[in-house]
Amino acid sequence: MPFESSSLTRVLSKTPLLVCAALVLATTPVHASLYSLSASGTVQSNPSGNSTIPIGTPWAFQLIYDTAAPDLDQTQTGSSDPTFGLFANSGVVPALDSFHYQAGVYEVAIDHPADFGTGSDIVITFTSGANAIDININAPSLFPPLGGGAVSFHADFNHFATVPIFTSDGLPTNTALGPGSFEQSTVSLLPPSTEVSGSSLATFSVTAVPEPSVAALAIVGFLPLLVAIERAFRAPPH
Repeated sequence: MPFESSSLTRVLSKTPLLVCAALVLATTPVHASLYSLSASGTVQSNPSGNSTIPIGTPWAFQLIYDTAAPDLDQTQTGSSDPTFGLFANSGVVPALDSFHYQAGVYEVAIDHPADFGTGSDIVITFTSGANAIDININAPSLFPPLGGGAVSFHADFNHFATVPIFTSDGLPTNTALGPGSFEQSTVSLLPPSTEVSGSSLATFSVTAVPEPSVAALAIVGFLPLLVAIERAFRAPPH
């Protein structure tokens, strides 16, 4: 059927608002604050001999964190310390977004900031003698038990050379970091009275987490306009 002038009038009356909304979406900057820290290796120490994760088991983990989270160092030091960064989920922006760890059949996933328990944090050391990342994850209800008790997670990555690999005590954003960036590392599960750990890294990476592209946002903004036009074509003449 022909496109009636009354239908065209209805579409045009809506077009400025719809187009403006789409343009706002298309021109709004995307603030990328989420980063992923991933590492992998093999279990090299299991003093309890727990058969769930025998020595030689490959492990891997990924932690996604928000670089917009505030440094809470003053809660421990009493004042801001440029050589010490403490990032947890008690600030106005939660630092820890999600976490996944797997070693053989043992697996844990934390998919929401609210699921990280007390004591979960990322600690950054930024001094002339050491650059280090310490990660502590506590979520007793989500970690499968080992050795008859609750399990937590700890990882530390340490660089002692005189040339620093960090530029501040903030959460790491240096995507050039790799397994060779650290002279000493340990990634551990901590069941009661023992430690299941590995100290040799097969992989290590820090990457920005992709966010919706500007083009995708623009398409979403134009969808209402397309729907309005399609409905106008279908509308009976008055």
